[in-house]
Amino acid sequence: MTDVVRVEPALNLGPGTLHWRYAGEVRGYLLLVKAGLLQLMHPGLGAGVQYHSDFFNEPWERVLRSVPEIQGVTFDYPHGDVTARRIRDFHHHIKGTDAHGRRYHALDPETYFWAHATIFDAFLQMIDLYDHPMSDAEKERLYQEGCVAYRAYGVSDRVMPADWPGFERWFDTMCRERLEVTPTAERLVQFAKEPPATFPLVPPLLYTLARKPTAKPLWWLSVGTLPPVVREKIGERWTDRDERWHRRIRQVIQKSWPLLPARVRYTARARAAYARVGAGPLG
Repeated sequence: MTDVVRVEPALNLGPGTLHWRYAGEVRGYLLLVKAGLLQLMHPGLGAGVQYHSDFFNEPWERVLRSVPEIQGVTFDYPHGDVTARRIRDFHHHIKGTDAHGRRYHALDPETYFWAHATIFDAFLQMIDLYDHPMSDAEKERLYQEGCVAYRAYGVSDRVMPADWPGFERWFDTMCRERLEVTPTAERLVQFAKEPPATFPLVPPLLYTLARKPTAKPLWWLSVGTLPPVVREKIGERWTDRDERWHRRIRQVIQKSWPLLPARVRYTARARAAYARVGAGPLG
């Protein structure tokens, strides 16, 4: 069963919100593999990608096409709700039955909210790990903003927890009880360990040189951000030594990030919004 509801335009996630401040940071790409893996481990979402996309032939291209549009829910202010409905409407036809006979639909409330939840979880973790440890009040504020973003899609919010503690409990339950190693999740792990021959964000020659030497460290960095129960499900070990080194790398990123130019730190969608509105972290 799917629920698409008619709602009034959502409150905007414009200047003054944590989304406006942080959602355009390129550091978010460090959590892409984590978010993608959690998405694809959901049976309904994994099946939708398996049967209705070219994921197996162009995995990174698919992800990188999606990210700017999702950022548009924030950075197309004050019309982010229009962008959200456009994204939702791309998913009406994604439905069917998976290899186990289970029916799926992209707009099923749990499935659609899980996609949003994994992105929100990665967003919060980006701030918490790579910028500064967030207080409980900041997490609650960010979560409530995330609820605004989700309601903009016009999909039923009946599975959405009311507050941050409730979300934490729900997310943990989903990871423990609902996620599985679907064919698309297994393929994503393979892609992460043995990257495809091309990557759209990097010049071909540079990518050819860097592809194999960087694959293992980048996968390791992603593994360190996964919930422990998910690491167990995909068969990855994580030691105290791994955690110590991961913490050191996070500290290096925290300290060096402000030294980089804005064109490197923020996505094009965010920079354009800051310039158009005249408000944002760029001054």
